[in-house]
Amino acid sequence: MVEIIKYQGFDHIWQYSGPWLYYLLALYVSLPFLAYKLLPYVFHRKVNHNRKSILILVMGDLGHSPRMCYHALSFSKLEFSVNLCGYVETQPSHQVIDDLNIDITPITSVKNTENLPFVLFAAKKIIVQIQQIGEILWKTRDQTDFVMIQNPPSIPILLVIVLFKILFSRQLKIVIDWHNLNYTILNLRYKNLAHPVVKLARAYEKFLARFASLNITVTKKMKNFLVDEFALDKSKVTTFYDRPGDQFQPILSKDAIFKHEIFQGIENIADFKILVSATSFTLDEDFGILLDALKKYELDPKSQPVILIVTGKGPLKNQFLQAVEECKYSPKVIVKTAWLSSEDYPRILASADLGVSLHTSSSGIDLPMKIVDFFGCGVPVVSLNFPAINELVKEGKNGMIAQTSTSEEICKLITDILANDALLARLKEGALQESRSRWKENWIQTLQPKFVTS
Repeated sequence: MVEIIKYQGFDHIWQYSGPWLYYLLALYVSLPFLAYKLLPYVFHRKVNHNRKSILILVMGDLGHSPRMCYHALSFSKLEFSVNLCGYVETQPSHQVIDDLNIDITPITSVKNTENLPFVLFAAKKIIVQIQQIGEILWKTRDQTDFVMIQNPPSIPILLVIVLFKILFSRQLKIVIDWHNLNYTILNLRYKNLAHPVVKLARAYEKFLARFASLNITVTKKMKNFLVDEFALDKSKVTTFYDRPGDQFQPILSKDAIFKHEIFQGIENIADFKILVSATSFTLDEDFGILLDALKKYELDPKSQPVILIVTGKGPLKNQFLQAVEECKYSPKVIVKTAWLSSEDYPRILASADLGVSLHTSSSGIDLPMKIVDFFGCGVPVVSLNFPAINELVKEGKNGMIAQTSTSEEICKLITDILANDALLARLKEGALQESRSRWKENWIQTLQPKFVTS
């Protein structure tokens, strides 16, 4: 015979329990609040130090992250203790390495050596980066007043820092240096702003940005976007334009630079005009436009011979080299590629007659650092058009802007500038004037007050 047990609910528990059960329930309900309030005091043991300190996290190659290295040097001048963290694939400048106030902490770059599918590699990369960033934050938790990151990338670094601040270091101040928008970079893959992954990345970026004490933008258009679209407090958003470092200087003679290995084997080099462009060989720059423009350029019997130097490295470099081979240029057009040291890069730029920027901007509201470097060396520029470019390139004064992103337009601008000595001289004079505006003075005026009074 099966015995049927009648359900009696939980009344019997309350009947035989004492006040201790209510205390346990109250403790259980309040655990999240207690964790939020107590964890920072349990784990954070602030060590008194005489000077402020900042942790600068760069999820990229330090040797080719000039803006973040310039920030480090500027904080050092304020007698901050600076911990500069990033990939050390290329050494930063000797200024950074030799600075006694700056410690460099390497971060291991995660490579897709196993040829994993994008989703699996992205997951692996995020997990490894969470571990690396978390270890750095934990080790430096007692000595850090500020943490500065460049954006993009914001995944996963921004979430890790915000959680660390909430749980373990409430007094930590987060500074985001907005070079671009992460979700628009991601959209280069999906080409659909309504795609769920892109929309999620946008929501992630928008929500977490509110935890920053200071947001630094590279353009006024980006500041307006963060205030209007991300609803950030206007008082916490500051525009700080890129300016060249002291290593970018104009030169009077190219003779010494022509001894560099990149120019070896070129006969009658003085007869060539030099074009230079810098790139990461990513999807937001279409070098096919420039290569096609040079094919058209070489057909003009009046055009001068040119050397195009393309500096940098990235995922699409092999594709670019293959395209150069397929172009089969005549001796009138020579194309060189180079991955230059932080010391050689300014010297090669300074040798150029004209810079070319093919940056189209995934967001339309950032600016390419390479144009700033060109101007630092007194080199005028031809640039593709996008909404924020007028904040840097002044049409007909320090450069020319292609109104259409076509090889015909680029070819016309290069031909017109190189064939017209008066126009080239006027543009060069404008670039030289731009070169007089330097990072140090701009940083002291714009950003120093934000940290001296903090």
